[in-house]
Amino acid sequence: MITIAKISGTCIGASKAVDLAFSLADKNKRVYVFKEILHNPNVIKLLKEKQIECINDLETISKDSIVVIRAHGEPKKTYEYLEKNGIEYCDATCKNVARVHEVIDEKCKSGYSVIIIGKKTHPEVLGSLGWCDGEGIVVECLEDIDNIKSLKDNILIICQTTFNEEKVIEFSEIIKKKFSGKNIEFVNSICNAQKAIQLSASELAKNSDIMIVIGGEHSSNTKELLNVCKKDCESFLFSDINVFFGWLTKQKNINENTNIGITAGASTMKYELDDYKNLIEFYFSYKEIRKQCEVGLNEYNKHFLNGLDDDILKDAFSQFVRMNSDGKYIRAYLIGLAYQMFNKKKDDYFVPLSLAFETFQTSVLIHDDIIDNANVRRGKETIPVYYRRKYAVIDSNINNSLANSLAICLGDLGYFDSYKMIGDSYHADKNIGSLIRVFSEILKNTVKGQLIDVELPIRSKYNMHVSNIEKSTMDIYKLKTAWYSIIGPFQLGMTLAGKEYDNVLDMLEGVGIAFQIKDDLLGIYSSEEELGKTGTDIIEFKQTILYAYVHDKKPEYLEELLKYYGKSELSNDDVVAVQKIFEESGAREYAVNMMNKLFCDSKEKLKDIKEIDDNYKNILNGFITYLEIRNK
Repeated sequence: MITIAKISGTCIGASKAVDLAFSLADKNKRVYVFKEILHNPNVIKLLKEKQIECINDLETISKDSIVVIRAHGEPKKTYEYLEKNGIEYCDATCKNVARVHEVIDEKCKSGYSVIIIGKKTHPEVLGSLGWCDGEGIVVECLEDIDNIKSLKDNILIICQTTFNEEKVIEFSEIIKKKFSGKNIEFVNSICNAQKAIQLSASELAKNSDIMIVIGGEHSSNTKELLNVCKKDCESFLFSDINVFFGWLTKQKNINENTNIGITAGASTMKYELDDYKNLIEFYFSYKEIRKQCEVGLNEYNKHFLNGLDDDILKDAFSQFVRMNSDGKYIRAYLIGLAYQMFNKKKDDYFVPLSLAFETFQTSVLIHDDIIDNANVRRGKETIPVYYRRKYAVIDSNINNSLANSLAICLGDLGYFDSYKMIGDSYHADKNIGSLIRVFSEILKNTVKGQLIDVELPIRSKYNMHVSNIEKSTMDIYKLKTAWYSIIGPFQLGMTLAGKEYDNVLDMLEGVGIAFQIKDDLLGIYSSEEELGKTGTDIIEFKQTILYAYVHDKKPEYLEELLKYYGKSELSNDDVVAVQKIFEESGAREYAVNMMNKLFCDSKEKLKDIKEIDDNYKNILNGFITYLEIRNK
């Protein structure tokens, strides 16, 4: 069971500051946030995508800009500088912090000594110090109280709004005793929201096996929240959802029966908690279906080899079986997920259909390896390479033709056997006709996409009547990747359950295209070790959204790009040069923005699909998040 704490994540002040910054994105002026708006790299990244930059030096900005003062607040001198230089600003200081500033300013003008209980380096404390003319004293530990030598007759004790309240009470009482002969006013300015977050987390932790605390690594309130949770159960802090997912996949003792609590510090946006929860739900669902498919495919592979008495066939079939394993089973998973989603049952009736698709996928990959001259697939030697190596011992002059011919035959074998599996398993099913129709449509669209994918590079390279590379590239994405990897498998599972919803398929098309853009980015910016295959997109002259952008929109970069694109031998320096061209031309930014928008739009469309239950919407959301964060 996965539960999000009732009160968690960004407080009203932090949320308002972020919302204010985003609301200014469409202004004609350049927008800056003075200093880091939150201890949250995801929010900073999203702001950058909107051309909103967090800066540390006001002197670098011009008068035609807008500056956002973050929720932590700023010293008086910051406002004086902005007003003196005629720079427009929007003040998003949290109302609780602003009240601290008012009290400090008032008491300082009345001749009070000011003591602030809090962390000396915390931005809120530094801002508050700026309202007492530099004469304030910060108390972070007992030693700081010992070091106070003399104070004025009137003393104000106030605190950082997110500091530990127990320490605030303890320190204030010690100060009162030490200076008992003086007039001391104590203002407990601890934020009620922070107290509520900690209380809610503590209550949840008491009933959880583990707690996941989300927030910035350097956020004081998040670290304090982690300490609160640790008192009641094993607790972990994560600031990066990718790191979290890597950790989750290695936990053998965490499963759907584990009581998992999720909370977050004031730096974490509400939607991020849902992303973590949905990702966990997806992973549990994926792990269960994948296990069923792995067991089934292992059995299928054993039977696939039965009854063979010819040495050539034994060797060939064993090579197919070698490749027909160790995949990620994403497509098989989507078939199972869609079947369970619309059939309302968690049986294993979908498994043969998933295995048929996995076998079909192996055939596609074998043919792909021939087309791409690939040496490695799924971390293993490809079938064409196996045959070349096998017969090179006999005759070193044997060319690729023999190896490719044998590989083609094995690829064809998988196609036909996948149909046999469907027929054997579902011949009595009332939906058999629809299953064959959908399966055939997936194969047809995949081949159509592959045809464009194979011929477009040569037409593009030699400028053969191709003016709009992006349009042709998007056709590949839709026909090949979206249909083969996302839409097709999901539609098969839906068809097996006797359902068909066009709005679901429409939503999935965006997911499929974004999935391929992510692949393109990984193909340029990841190592071969991470991707598990040889031959880069650069060597293959692959027509990606990155290349299309340079060709169609920034031709001034094309001549330099063509020095490297399509080279059979690439050095590390060559790869770096291509990466730099894509970055400087804006191609990478263009691809990333398109990908993010497609993922975001797909999640928005998913919200409106009434045919999908909320729990399955969560799982699908988690699946989309997984595609967003994957690194291979």
